[in-house]
Amino acid sequence: MATSLASQLANIRVESTNALDLKAQKKAHSKSLLFDAHHAATQDFNTLFQLCHEGYQEICQLDQRFEAFAGNLFSDQSKHEDRTQMTAAQNKRLDNVLEDFMSLVTGRLLLKPAVKAMEWLVRRFSVHLYNTTCFVLTFLPYHTSPLFLTVLAILPEQRPTAFKFLQPYIQSSMTPPRHTIVHTVAHNQDLFNAFNLYTLNVCRRGQQCPALLSFWSSVTSEAVALMLDRSRLGRSELQRQNQEDVVMRVMPTLAEGLSMEHVPDLRVGCFMILTVLSSKTNLSEAVLTTAMDLIVTAWDDVVHAGLICLVVLSQQRHATTLPKKTFKALVATKQLSDDLILLKQHYSVEKLVLGLVSGSLERLGKRGDAERLRFVRELLEANLMQSSFVAAAVTQMLPLSNGTRLLPPPKDGFDTRSALADLLLYLADSENVGSAIHLSLEDMDSETRQQGHELFRNHRPTKKAPDSPETDEEMQDVDQKASSMDFEEFVGRIPSRTAFEVSFLSHSESYIFPSLADAFVAAHRSPNHLDAFSKLPPLRKSLAMSEPLYFSFFVKIWCGYYPTSARVAAIRMLSQYISTEKLSVDVQVLLPYVLYALADPTAPVRRAALELAMALASFYSTTANENDDQCRLNVLGKGQIYGQGIQSEEVAWLPWRTAVEFIRDWLTPDLEEIQLDSGQLLRSLVDRLKAPVETKEAGTNGQKARTSLRSSVMTWLCSHVVNTSVLSLKDRLLPMLNKVPKVGQTSTFALLKPLLTTTLAQGYMALQEVCGKEHINTSQHIDHVMEIASPKDQECVKLLQNCISNTKAAAGPPLRIAAFHRLRNIWSLLKPQSQISLGNFMLDLSFLNHSSDEACLNQTEALDTLRRVSLSTEVLQSLIEDCPTLTHGEPQKAAKRRRTVSSSQDPGDDIRRISIVLEIVEASVTEANLPLVGGLFKILTEIQGYKERSGLELHYLELLAVNSIISILKFSTTPRIDKSDVRVDVLVDCIRNSSSPQVQQQALLLVSILASTVPDLVIHNVMPIFTFMNSGIMKRTDDYSAHIVKQTMDSVIPRLMESLRRRSKDSLAGVSELLLSFAAAFEHVPAQKRLGLFRSLMDMIGADEYLFALLILLEDKFPRNKRVLQFSVELLDCYEAHTQLETIQRYVIAIVDLLQPKPTTSAHLITTSSTSNSQETAVNLLSNLIALYGDSRMVSKSSKAFAQNERQVDSLRSILSRVMVQILSLSRQYPENEDINVLCQKLLDILLGGLPMVDFVSTIQGLLNGADVQTSLDALKSFELRLSKKKFEPVAGQDACLGFLRQLTAMVRESANEPTRRVALSCVDTIVETFGKKGVGAVLSATDTVIGAQCLGATSEVMQITSLLSLSTIVEVLGDEFIAFIPQTLPKCLDSLNSKIDDGTCSQRLHHAGYSFFSALLIYVPWAITGPNLDLLLRVSHGSANADLGESCSEERRATLSLIAKQVETKDCCDALGRTWANAMTEGPEALKEHLWVLETLIGALSKSAVGHHSEAFATLLTRAFDLRRIQLSNRTEDSYEDGEVDEVEETTNRVAIAMIYKINDTIFRPIFAQLVEWAASSSAIATVHRQTTLYGFLMQFFDGLKSIVTSYAGLILEDAAEILGRVDVSDSASKLLWTRVLGTLQKCFAHDQDGFWQSPSHFSPISHALLDQLKHAADIPLTSELIPSITELAVAADSPNHHKVLNASILKNTRSDIPAVRLAAVQCQRSLTNRLGEEWLALLPEMLPFISELQEDDDETVERETLGWIKKIEDVLGESLTPMLQ
Repeated sequence: MATSLASQLANIRVESTNALDLKAQKKAHSKSLLFDAHHAATQDFNTLFQLCHEGYQEICQLDQRFEAFAGNLFSDQSKHEDRTQMTAAQNKRLDNVLEDFMSLVTGRLLLKPAVKAMEWLVRRFSVHLYNTTCFVLTFLPYHTSPLFLTVLAILPEQRPTAFKFLQPYIQSSMTPPRHTIVHTVAHNQDLFNAFNLYTLNVCRRGQQCPALLSFWSSVTSEAVALMLDRSRLGRSELQRQNQEDVVMRVMPTLAEGLSMEHVPDLRVGCFMILTVLSSKTNLSEAVLTTAMDLIVTAWDDVVHAGLICLVVLSQQRHATTLPKKTFKALVATKQLSDDLILLKQHYSVEKLVLGLVSGSLERLGKRGDAERLRFVRELLEANLMQSSFVAAAVTQMLPLSNGTRLLPPPKDGFDTRSALADLLLYLADSENVGSAIHLSLEDMDSETRQQGHELFRNHRPTKKAPDSPETDEEMQDVDQKASSMDFEEFVGRIPSRTAFEVSFLSHSESYIFPSLADAFVAAHRSPNHLDAFSKLPPLRKSLAMSEPLYFSFFVKIWCGYYPTSARVAAIRMLSQYISTEKLSVDVQVLLPYVLYALADPTAPVRRAALELAMALASFYSTTANENDDQCRLNVLGKGQIYGQGIQSEEVAWLPWRTAVEFIRDWLTPDLEEIQLDSGQLLRSLVDRLKAPVETKEAGTNGQKARTSLRSSVMTWLCSHVVNTSVLSLKDRLLPMLNKVPKVGQTSTFALLKPLLTTTLAQGYMALQEVCGKEHINTSQHIDHVMEIASPKDQECVKLLQNCISNTKAAAGPPLRIAAFHRLRNIWSLLKPQSQISLGNFMLDLSFLNHSSDEACLNQTEALDTLRRVSLSTEVLQSLIEDCPTLTHGEPQKAAKRRRTVSSSQDPGDDIRRISIVLEIVEASVTEANLPLVGGLFKILTEIQGYKERSGLELHYLELLAVNSIISILKFSTTPRIDKSDVRVDVLVDCIRNSSSPQVQQQALLLVSILASTVPDLVIHNVMPIFTFMNSGIMKRTDDYSAHIVKQTMDSVIPRLMESLRRRSKDSLAGVSELLLSFAAAFEHVPAQKRLGLFRSLMDMIGADEYLFALLILLEDKFPRNKRVLQFSVELLDCYEAHTQLETIQRYVIAIVDLLQPKPTTSAHLITTSSTSNSQETAVNLLSNLIALYGDSRMVSKSSKAFAQNERQVDSLRSILSRVMVQILSLSRQYPENEDINVLCQKLLDILLGGLPMVDFVSTIQGLLNGADVQTSLDALKSFELRLSKKKFEPVAGQDACLGFLRQLTAMVRESANEPTRRVALSCVDTIVETFGKKGVGAVLSATDTVIGAQCLGATSEVMQITSLLSLSTIVEVLGDEFIAFIPQTLPKCLDSLNSKIDDGTCSQRLHHAGYSFFSALLIYVPWAITGPNLDLLLRVSHGSANADLGESCSEERRATLSLIAKQVETKDCCDALGRTWANAMTEGPEALKEHLWVLETLIGALSKSAVGHHSEAFATLLTRAFDLRRIQLSNRTEDSYEDGEVDEVEETTNRVAIAMIYKINDTIFRPIFAQLVEWAASSSAIATVHRQTTLYGFLMQFFDGLKSIVTSYAGLILEDAAEILGRVDVSDSASKLLWTRVLGTLQKCFAHDQDGFWQSPSHFSPISHALLDQLKHAADIPLTSELIPSITELAVAADSPNHHKVLNASILKNTRSDIPAVRLAAVQCQRSLTNRLGEEWLALLPEMLPFISELQEDDDETVERETLGWIKKIEDVLGESLTPMLQ
């Protein structure tokens, strides 16, 4: 049992960062997203940072949000950050920054720059180790990409439990499939929670991307579905509990996700998950209610998706009504019914629609009942519910309509009950839901049914439901009698006189029209009643041609809110009248209202209107033909139609001829389309008014006529719209008229302006009352009227301004809101002067401070308008100039239009106005706003002055002004600013006097921008700026402050240096003041930003010249401070050796100058009062310099510098010489001061550096005696490093090292510490490699140690690797003398390596080390490796090849195998290859190919005679290789090769065989060839097929490669090939493959016959018959690619008329085959032969002609088409047509 101490040590071992294990650190450093491990391990952080920073800069260009990381993750300081040295708090802060960056970069990981940036996070900050969860989840959306494989490869072995599922894919180097991720998310709660938390965190930061959210949505919804499916297992109670657990686990995530208003994709994903939850489990009412309320919260961007989710959730609810919040959001949704219609195609929306209807009905009795009823009407007319749901809605509506259920008294005078009854009547007559309402009445209870019948009977005869049986005739009679009684009752209520009414369209209210309308509605279903109604005296039908009363009644009916059937009846009454009566007047007064009816959304109304339009067209056409152009009929209703007033007098009327043309050319042609589409008429009118159709008239007169016609029609329509009392006509025609801004010289706005004026003057309350009576949407009507306003008319803008200014309650907020919206829409089209005037008007509105709701509304809308529209520079400049001043009572020169006194006595009002202006300017700046800079600086100046006098802090105003200037200058690529406008001194005051960090930061940022624009102004104020920076902003630790400081320095300091250099050669005095301010701020600068800040400073001012000054200032300011010293070392280490030596030189010069009676240089840097103080200061400075340059980094860098090229070394030597002279001079100058002399000597020792090797070795030996372990390690590593650099004396160094070898071997044997033994053994290896040839005896002694149990026999893999590498070196040194050690080393190494390969634990390093040892043996003692050792080496290689250890291992192994082929005796090598053949085949195709590659290498290395001598052994090996197909494919098992693998091995075999053939002669090879052919055919049928397939695959390459040299070998395969072709089985794939390879072989043989081999009849006949017989297989095998080319090549090779005749006859015979495919193949063969042989083949044309004639009429189209192609080819060859020959 493990002790407590052991457990603690184990935990420490697990959490250890391997701080002392260099190899472990190197391995960790090799983890990379971009490079392989070997390359990555060699990179330093400087090189890596440069590469990754380039990628970071590129993604900053794509997204500016990445710039926030420039000062932390991608700063120069980050190169030196080490997480292992940070505290827990620092690591936590770093984790937040890293996770912030990874969240932001998620959407761009498929871009190369993003991967480069992530590489820095992996290599420098090890995010894959410390932030594994965030790292994996960042890449998880791209799990199918190759990049994710790299991510898997670098993950640590100890991973969070959420990612344990990745282990199999890491081992197999495969990407995890999607279904695996979904399954794991569903079953692994840790991954589920981590994935959700990560996604929510990303969205909280506003860094979401489509790739992450779509992946999260789909995976999580599928996972939730799996979780719910799994929860259904077990008994019902357990299922319920499991489902509740799932819901509780998911709902917190959904609640937070749905509450994020500005992340629409996340909300859509939550909708998906909610839909899955509700469809697979029963959610409680409380959960459903909460979910529905969350869905509609700020859902403007996701309305459609949210509606789908609401539809699904509503199906689960038991309550009919919807939650209050949900209902309000749905009612406020635009075009809700249209969206629900679309959803109905895929979802059941009835429950949601019923909830909306119920909610609307429950809220009746409050203000806005008309809108609610309109909403109910839209929902019911959309036909969204089945009859049962319609019945439920009607059941709720009936009690409200007949008074059974009481309603609260109406608040706005609206008769809700009557309107509801009218709505029911209207719906009962509608096409969509009328039948459903009647059917629902029959299914209701008797009381409700009675209420419905009573309602319908009181208004009109009850409509019988369709398909109801007409069996009760008595009941029908009763209904008819009741209808008759109703009509008579309504007629009785009609007054007998009409007073002085001449038109029911008059603006004055008619007292008789309501009674007439009720009577008409009761009568419209009965023809008799209609006839009686038309003859009623009040209608004065007899006077219809002299006054519009009769016509106007029916017009008002069909334009009003009446049942569809009543409106249709009204239209038909006039159609009947016009058709039957002879009209004596022009009835164009009907035309606008006919247009209204033709555009009605109800089809029956449009059909009736079409009949009326046709009747009117007939009347006008007939009258025009009878009277021609002289017709001058009086216009009916002229001066009367809209009452006895100005409305009727202002109506424009069409001339008779124009009216005729309008009906004939504009209205009649589109009637068919109008009947089908309610919008067609209005679209057609817009098109004709905008661009007239071409008429028959030509020239200018025709164009004028068309313009005149359009202008007349436009004027006529607008006059009716303006003057009519029918609001529905205005509402329907206005959108069409507003789309035509102008016709000719006629402005639509001028025509419609009276309507706009009247509407605005009327007020919202009155307008709402009128719209309510006509059941029109008030808001929509107001929008239509507001669209009249034209941006080109100044009066229009004035009207809208007056409307907005009218804050009386009667005007109504909706009118003013609509006016604001219209102004926003036309803003961009307004003239500049109008924009300026309107901008100031809006600003005045937004500034007014009134307590009334109307004024507050104006203020809100005005501000919103100014923020939404695009403000030009002129408008902004006007707003700035119009700002009040804050300097009361002080005379000052003001700009034009600038207020010189305060606009109010209260400064707070002025401040608020300035604040509003600055907010608007900040939100509107662009590149063109450069003229605003001067005004903004003046405002900033006034703010500063007011602050000084009042003592108030105006941070917000300062920040707005500064930000606006910054934005303008950033937008301007080449800003040209008037210097008089810029006030840098004001900015300095902001920086120095403001207590707001934000103001200070932005002011500094502006200074840095101005430094590049107006540098002269900035330089004069630079020192106060840096004084403040050092005492203020540099103390802050946030990244943005650091960014501001850096940008300020980058912009200001270079220009300051230019100025100093121009003024004086000695600029140290000026620079020292700057450096002193930074040195004073040293302690205030955060430690993590300190190095980067000071290095940037030195880079700007010049490190060569002034680095020494900074070091002296720091030492003088903070003497003997360790932190300052450490920082100085780090800063100095950032520069090259040249800069370091220059710094030493200047540093020493300053010390020498300090000790002079009158110091010059040092006087600017050091303050001292006496000589003794000067010497003490000099001692301190010398001590500091020694501490600086005694650091190992300085020594190393100096040593490397002196190893450079001669020119650089000469420069360094020159500087060093001067430094040494100065140090010696300083030492001689003060010999009495011992401290100075000692320090000078130490400094010289450091500078000279380096000991001879002999002394170095002696020192190391002394250290090793009695030293602790760590000291021994450090000493040995130093020795190894020094030795590896070859820095030693030739003889003395050699002897010293060889003498040290004995002590090292003893340490290897006796030390108990493994790292010590390993380093000591590495030192042994280095000594043997360097000096081994000079000390063989010492090497032999060391060999015994290396092969002992402590090295080669150790269990540690690292020791084994080091031992093998050492043995490789020893073999190279000892040569033959190593033979005695082979029995002790080689078998042990082979067995160990083989076992590790077999169990999969062999690393690449061990593999390399082992094969390095084997290669050394094969190079230096090859004769010692034979027999079993050679066999074992080959078997180990087979296993290595099969293990796939990597490309580097393969290269190492191949190098060793090539040595076997080249170094081992040929017979021994062949025997070993034969003995291990079976093992190679068992290991796999890769091993077998490598086995054959050894044979190929062996053959390539031998001479021709040697190959011939061993040809029998080679042939035996190749025969075994040729038998591979039979072995692997005859009886397949799980271990059998795939077909492609067999083909790859055969390809290798063929290559080896060809290589052997090239090195032997015909005498040797022909017997081998014959034996091979005989061997292939001497087995069972299946085996023969496989062997022959392999053989003919080889023969294809054989004949193709050796060409005509080996054509005669075809005689040995002639009979075999013919026999194979004769027995081909097309249904067997193996036989078919053999058939293909035989044809390919023959084709290659025919193609390369140059000796007439195939002209011999004995050769030609057998093969020609066999080939031509293959045409019969055309139906089963495609012959185009194999057979036909082979026949063609045979014909070319035969080259004999007789042979050609035989071929032709056989082919032509096949053209008469009964099989179309055979005929087609024969024609294709003939075409190929014609194409190849030309006239030579066409010598047989007479024999072909009869067959061609038959083929021309072949039943198969393909054959016929191919024949035509053949004929065309023949004609091309012959140059004449075949038609005469074929006739």
